[in-house]
Amino acid sequence: MIRWIKRVAGAMALLVLAALAFSTWQYGTYAPRDTPMPRDEAALAWYIDDYAGARRDFLARGRLLAELFEGVQHFEIPVASRSGVDGLAVDGLYIPPPSGQRHRLLIVSSGVHGVEGPAGSAVQRLFMHEFLRPENLAGPLAETGILLLHAVNPYGFATWRRFTENNVDLNRNASTDEALYRTVNAGYPLVDPLINPAGPADAGSLGNRLFHLRAAAMIARHGMPALRQAVLQGQYQVPQGIYFGGRALEPQLQALAPRLRPILDAYPLSMVIDLHTGYGARGTLHLFIDPPADPRVRQGLETAFAGQAIDWASGSGFYTVTGDFVGWLGKLRRGGLHLPAVFEYGTMDSQKTLGAIRSLHVTLLENQGVQHGYASPADQARIERDYREMFYPSAPDWRVKVIHDSRAMLGTVVADWQRVGGGGEGR
Repeated sequence: MIRWIKRVAGAMALLVLAALAFSTWQYGTYAPRDTPMPRDEAALAWYIDDYAGARRDFLARGRLLAELFEGVQHFEIPVASRSGVDGLAVDGLYIPPPSGQRHRLLIVSSGVHGVEGPAGSAVQRLFMHEFLRPENLAGPLAETGILLLHAVNPYGFATWRRFTENNVDLNRNASTDEALYRTVNAGYPLVDPLINPAGPADAGSLGNRLFHLRAAAMIARHGMPALRQAVLQGQYQVPQGIYFGGRALEPQLQALAPRLRPILDAYPLSMVIDLHTGYGARGTLHLFIDPPADPRVRQGLETAFAGQAIDWASGSGFYTVTGDFVGWLGKLRRGGLHLPAVFEYGTMDSQKTLGAIRSLHVTLLENQGVQHGYASPADQARIERDYREMFYPSAPDWRVKVIHDSRAMLGTVVADWQRVGGGGEGR
């Protein structure tokens, strides 16, 4: 009997070891698959990897639009850098309605998360080239002003970081109420030891090789929804930690606010499309919108995106954030109605557990390297490569699909935006 029990125990131990080995291999080789797309060189040509090149193209296209339409205004918000990164600015381009009737304002913004800027800039410049044409501005957009905000976080764009030079996540920082920066994320201390390790980043260490097991144990104990909320909500106590929202409104947003208010207040109705990459199913354009309290907002968004699937950011698979950029734009208004929308191009299948763990791991390793250095040049190269791929995949299929899907979604907006009403009088 004892011998039999030992054999069973030995067999179970082998099964456990085999399961651990398989899960470790599966995690170490994790790679989400792309939807196969026909080769499209024209679509790929929209992507410009470096900030300076993307900015030059945006400005050049802005000058072309200024030749086509009256009253086009360009403004720039310089962003200083302590580390010697020159030529940084948030660029704004405002095109008033050719008809002179200011009924609606459509805002398209990119690069709030800097490393996501190349993809966002590509979609933004596609919009300028294909949709801001005389036939559209004289037709379905005749009573719509257009405001483009390029590279809201130019430092992150230029240095391949999600965050600003102050390690601030602008999508957790944007607020008209300073009480935000005293907010306490009650769940963050629980996850802090896991997501903000000290010491040089060593991708090959035992702890990092087994990170998925440590994360899985925490998920089993606390549940994925609670952990996702604790990590992603935003936090204001750990300046070197991930998802730090800052201690005050970041300088570029401080400078941007007074430039935006007169434009926003000139229209009774505004809508923002903020361009992001990362969360969600690989290669899928998710239209993420927090469930609005005002039924007019929901109706307006459903009209503007008629026939498109809207993820209302509800249920156990979603999370809420504090200090979001699209909400901040609405709070800058003095009256009227604001419709906030986010285009999120998925990269890591992070709606699934394994993808979510992998995304978190890549994020914390990059931040650990920035804050504490890297164990070796090889570690730095690997971590930086993985981080860039998570937000800006090099796969042609992914990039082509983003352009194709964006063209379709923006076509819906241009066709249906003029049907959205309400908001009262502009100023």
